[in-house]
Amino acid sequence: MVRLGLMTNFSKLASAQEQVASGKRILRPSDDPVGASQALGYRNRLSAYERFAAATQSGRTLLDTAASNLQDAGELLSDARATLLQAMNGTQTAEDRQLYANELSLIRDRLLSIANATSGERYLFGGTATGSAPFQVTNNNGRESVAYVGNDEVQELLVGFGENVGVGVSGERVFARQERTGTQYGGLTGAAAGTSADQGTGYGTLYVRHDATNATFSNGLQLANGGSADTLLGTHTLTIDAALGTVRLDNGVALQIPGAGAGNVADFTVTNEDGAEVHLDFSAWNGTSSTDTLVGEGSVSIDGSNWTALDFLDTDLELVDATTGRVLHVDTTGIHRAGDELVIFGGAVNLFDVMQGIVEDLRNPQGLDHDQQLSRLEMWLDEFDRHHSNVLSATGDLGARSAYLADVGTRLEDSSQEVKGLLSQVEDADFSEVVLDMSRAEQTLQLTQATSVRLIQNTLLNYLR
Repeated sequence: MVRLGLMTNFSKLASAQEQVASGKRILRPSDDPVGASQALGYRNRLSAYERFAAATQSGRTLLDTAASNLQDAGELLSDARATLLQAMNGTQTAEDRQLYANELSLIRDRLLSIANATSGERYLFGGTATGSAPFQVTNNNGRESVAYVGNDEVQELLVGFGENVGVGVSGERVFARQERTGTQYGGLTGAAAGTSADQGTGYGTLYVRHDATNATFSNGLQLANGGSADTLLGTHTLTIDAALGTVRLDNGVALQIPGAGAGNVADFTVTNEDGAEVHLDFSAWNGTSSTDTLVGEGSVSIDGSNWTALDFLDTDLELVDATTGRVLHVDTTGIHRAGDELVIFGGAVNLFDVMQGIVEDLRNPQGLDHDQQLSRLEMWLDEFDRHHSNVLSATGDLGARSAYLADVGTRLEDSSQEVKGLLSQVEDADFSEVVLDMSRAEQTLQLTQATSVRLIQNTLLNYLR
């Protein structure tokens, strides 16, 4: 009995000392089975909050990095737009536009670097395909273009019980979003969109070729070199006024007919109001007036290899590029001259190809006049502004999500503190009470030990007697 009392008091003292040393009331489940179960639940919740907080911080890092990159892209686009508007000014020379083209080409390269930006080893704008660059340069019929090879999915992080937040934006939505507005033509040749829907993305060229000029002159006039250098297509009117000594094609400018000894008498170029040309040989002209009909025959192609003859009656001529898969439907009734016609699949050209198209038209390898060049640049400006708006919108979206995650982080911290308080109530020891218990246990143990000694001595004495 004495021994049991000693052991009991030793146990109480040891328990009190452990609580004082650890500050915990529950050191093992047997101390308080119900409290231990509650504490385990609180600890599991705290562990979940810690995981959510870590995911929130990671998500904010990704969102802020992506937003910072898009903010830089927005600033570059503002600079590019200002440069383009300057280049479109009628006072700029061809040499000036070359310089602007070079500047815009550099901006395009910087934008491409931003679109392929990384955070650590993750590509920011590839959707969930974060292991490789989402935008890659390709070659399409000899023309450099950019293709998106990521996906349109958004990685989501679990930042709460049943609460997911997207922590990125796909590059397709930012730099290559498709918002189809219909096929647009540059206006050089008179080609227009047909009645059927086209298939394709980006931009390309409708090649309109002059094949022959048919004309019958009664005054000794001839076609220079058989009309091989002409660009007129369809039916046109050539008017020669002998009294004024002029020649005019359709409603173009009336030009003075070259004299017999002039260097260009055998190859004199006459242009109409739309830029269509006919080359005339006045060497045998008999000096009389005439009004003649010229008919230019031609054909069209979208790949430069497969040609379709023009009848100038078809309002929905289908052309197919087997290499790219593009399908173009062309209204041929307004085609009036040969040339390389710019074709834009409106709303389906990515930002980098828009920039490339602008650069090409500023460099003007086709020798377009100012009005033709300006018409093309205005087409590109609409596409450019669409992408600029998408970049700004995505920047705001990322910033809003980052702010939301900041609020989530604050809520998680508040919840963690609340659960920690509940956990403390369950398992933390009341220090003053534990110290008092320890003092009582010590006193009781000392009393028990003293009593035990006297009892043992008394029992031994009785035994010796």
